[in-house]
Amino acid sequence: MSEPRTAWASVWVVFAAGLAAGAHICKVPPALPLLRADLGLTLVQAGFIATMFYVMGGLVGVFVGAVVDRYGQKRFALIGLACLCAGGLLGVVVHDYTGLLVSRFIEGMGFMLFTVAGVPLLAGVTRIEDRPMALSLWSAYMPTGGALALLAAPIALATFGWRSLWLGIAGYTAVVAILLARMVPAPRFGGAIGSWRLLAESVARPGSLGLCVVFICYVGQWSSLMIWLPTFLVDERGASPATASLLTAAFVAVNVPGNLSGGWILKRGVARWKVIAFASAAMAITGACALSSTLADPVRLGSVLMFSLIGGLIPSAVLAGGPVHARSPQHIGTTQGMIMQGAQLGQFFGPMLVALAAQRLGSWSASLGVMLSFAAGSALAGLVVGRFEERLAPSGPAAAR
Repeated sequence: MSEPRTAWASVWVVFAAGLAAGAHICKVPPALPLLRADLGLTLVQAGFIATMFYVMGGLVGVFVGAVVDRYGQKRFALIGLACLCAGGLLGVVVHDYTGLLVSRFIEGMGFMLFTVAGVPLLAGVTRIEDRPMALSLWSAYMPTGGALALLAAPIALATFGWRSLWLGIAGYTAVVAILLARMVPAPRFGGAIGSWRLLAESVARPGSLGLCVVFICYVGQWSSLMIWLPTFLVDERGASPATASLLTAAFVAVNVPGNLSGGWILKRGVARWKVIAFASAAMAITGACALSSTLADPVRLGSVLMFSLIGGLIPSAVLAGGPVHARSPQHIGTTQGMIMQGAQLGQFFGPMLVALAAQRLGSWSASLGVMLSFAAGSALAGLVVGRFEERLAPSGPAAAR
């Protein structure tokens, strides 16, 4: 019996829902100057508003993955979208720092549930040979959704304020949740293995652990620049909030071609570790240029964009590697939970470490050591992934994709 064709309509619906998740992440950076003025926040408190989103995933991502695999990927994808919508709506009505933190935590919980379930949903509707391209498209959900939110931000911030941005994204989330419920089938695999066994067998996979470390280090760098770029441009370069939002949107948007190129490169047989090592080295070089206080602003801006563009190769390499290193199709969600837990840890600690370094030493260039440490960790973990992936090669040509 031949394998069913890839359901590309379902793939696009899952991606459209991913855009909502990306928008929820990226709506905060352009609004931080207004949030600080509105709520009287310090730089570190503003950092917590941005990073509270990642606490849930950073603490229990792998456990979420095991539960999703055991009790139904589509069910938890819809619960996740509902939490994103509810957290966004709560943010619209609160008027204090604590309330906004709570709303971001709820959004973060929804983000984790949905993104962990997203990869198994895609695996359930794609042929094996189409999966690398589907997952490279999926890897672009965050920068694409984030860029759209950043492009909408100047209009929202200049007219009805940051709450209107929150409300619009929550409404879009509700729409894509309805589409996903109607158009994306639940995967046929899953439910036969207990959660604790899924957890134990997934954590024991060295290649999966290596992918987690790569994502911690990559996301720690990328999210730090994304979150603090508007604040840097407004506070140190005197840019308007609208200009800062547009430049940050450009930073996020150029990550998308990198994501898609990563899938194309992998499909042509380039080893995953080579993609990761090359992108990590490029991020170290361009990150050093971006944070240099001696280079001209146009050079620094160009370095920021190249940082995001070439760095975009890493998410597609990592996310496409999840199904490769998972013990079985039933373990894909749990493995994805591990990877997303790594991403959430990077998104939580990276921006905070950068902010602490900048605040203590008095300049953003002081955070270069943090960024270079992340780049080195990503490259080394990529080499580890490559070593274990070589052992999978005898399983077939698709094994290492």
